[in-house]
Amino acid sequence: MIAVPFVILLLLIVIGMPIGFALIVAAVVTLYTLGLAPITFIPDVLQDSVQHFTLLAIPFFLLAAELLSAGGLIDRIFDLARAMVGRLRGGMGAACVVATGLFAGVQGSSAADAAAIGKIGVTGMRKQGYREGFAAALIAASGATAILIPPSIAMLIYASMVNVSVGRMFFAGIVPGVLNVLAFLVFVVWRADRLGWKREQVDPFASFGAKLGAARRAFWVLMLPVFVLYGFYSGDLTATEISTACALYSAIVALWVYRTLRVRDLWPVVMQTARTTVNIFTIIAGAVLLSKVLTFLNAPQLIFKFIENYHLNGWQFLVAVSAIMFVLGMFMEAVSLNVMTTPILAPIAMKLGIDPVHYGIVLIFNIEIALITPPVGLNLFVLSGAAKVPLASIFREVVPFVAILLFLLAMVIAVPQIALWLPDRILPST
Repeated sequence: MIAVPFVILLLLIVIGMPIGFALIVAAVVTLYTLGLAPITFIPDVLQDSVQHFTLLAIPFFLLAAELLSAGGLIDRIFDLARAMVGRLRGGMGAACVVATGLFAGVQGSSAADAAAIGKIGVTGMRKQGYREGFAAALIAASGATAILIPPSIAMLIYASMVNVSVGRMFFAGIVPGVLNVLAFLVFVVWRADRLGWKREQVDPFASFGAKLGAARRAFWVLMLPVFVLYGFYSGDLTATEISTACALYSAIVALWVYRTLRVRDLWPVVMQTARTTVNIFTIIAGAVLLSKVLTFLNAPQLIFKFIENYHLNGWQFLVAVSAIMFVLGMFMEAVSLNVMTTPILAPIAMKLGIDPVHYGIVLIFNIEIALITPPVGLNLFVLSGAAKVPLASIFREVVPFVAILLFLLAMVIAVPQIALWLPDRILPST
């Protein structure tokens, strides 16, 4: 019976229905055909699913990112990244990894991160002799890092569902996020050296003064993640208040500090933010409804019975969850994977003594892997469209990046302190 909603969902995705509506239809059809509950409870579930106060932070963080992107400030971040690592062999690829990591700190969407760097990065790497499939796969995988580095929309959604501190989640993502960026950076430099790729000529950024100038030009953009983390560290502001302040800060920076955005440009930015927000909230509502259906089908009880029968401990449970999510992630969108599984699996994790923040980071890593796992990896489609690279060539080249992320996921499962060390020292739970 548990397979019924997933079969319906997969069929709807295959025929091209938007994922948010596919989730809702799959849930409604399953409820109706199996007679699990009265249909009249559906509107209440859909309404309650998006009314959590923490979720109000999502549109404001998205607005902050859109303002900076519309103002063309990504070029300043990219120039800083090239100044930092451009002299390495395979420097353009290394710069793309660093740039996506830096840009992740000013917005919480992996797709936006990948799209922002995509056109610049793939064009530059083509000139250096990179295969275009590898270049696109590199930026798609690096862009997925955005959900690990604060502010992260995926972390906000998870924190709202399990009532865990958003600040602890954000601080918990910093060390894994940095490890993620470093792992991709080392891989790109190693591969460039092995294949004999040329070093990029970055004379304009060669001197220390030029590097300092690039950092100065990007300074006000890079202050945004510092502002976010300080807001949580101080304990004086909620996530929603911090996100609102970030949107205001981004508007001031784009309109009056750098003057790269005009007042008349604000309306298209607001409308784009609204469209993205509606899409995310529709997916959240549909995934919550489908998770309710799975609860009616006794999915949590069956999973817990499986754990009892096989005497799984905490790390074994996390490995099993990761295996399940790896398969689901091949076919499901990241937000729906987060919202649909969290109400079922997070309570079980806590019953096994797993810290909810640790479980959250494991979940986020699995979602990051899902973003670049064929055949439905969102970031792969984003790069294919942005850089005009055939999907088949990206699918072939993305395998090493999936392997790197699986290795990092295993590290986080085996050593919880990779995720918990920083929040335990800065924002210890009470």
